[in-house]
Amino acid sequence: MNLWEGAVEEVVPRFREERISEEGLGGDVLHVTATGLIARDGRVLLGKRTSTVRFAGMWDAFGGHLVPCEEPSAALVRELQEELGITALRPRFLGIYEDVDPTSKDLFRHYLFFVTRWRGDPEIANEEHSEVRWFTPEETGQLDLAPSLKDAIRRVLPKKP
Repeated sequence: MNLWEGAVEEVVPRFREERISEEGLGGDVLHVTATGLIARDGRVLLGKRTSTVRFAGMWDAFGGHLVPCEEPSAALVRELQEELGITALRPRFLGIYEDVDPTSKDLFRHYLFFVTRWRGDPEIANEEHSEVRWFTPEETGQLDLAPSLKDAIRRVLPKKP
């Protein structure tokens, strides 16, 4: 009797890769991050980056690089704790997008999550952002924000009636 027979069908992966866009940028992926769209009451929380090296001075969602062997959702929870002092509760995976940082020209692959529940009050908890603010999807259109994030925000947040 084979103890493992049929076991494969019962294993449910915790994480499934899905592309948000069919358009790949090609080349080698240099940076892999977990990114969270933190939303409440039809608004998204974004931070103004202090970095002069990556995505310099741009508005951005929160998150950061995965450490070796780290699952993207675990990286997101860790990064939100480090950056905002909050603990994400059941972030929902939205998909993967890739972009090129306009400052460094490095290629990034982002695992994007939607966060609507958390413990704590979001506030700047380290030096990565100079400002955090809540924005409506309409307001993000005027920001210096990655186009792929603008698209994702428009997709997941409800439009005004």
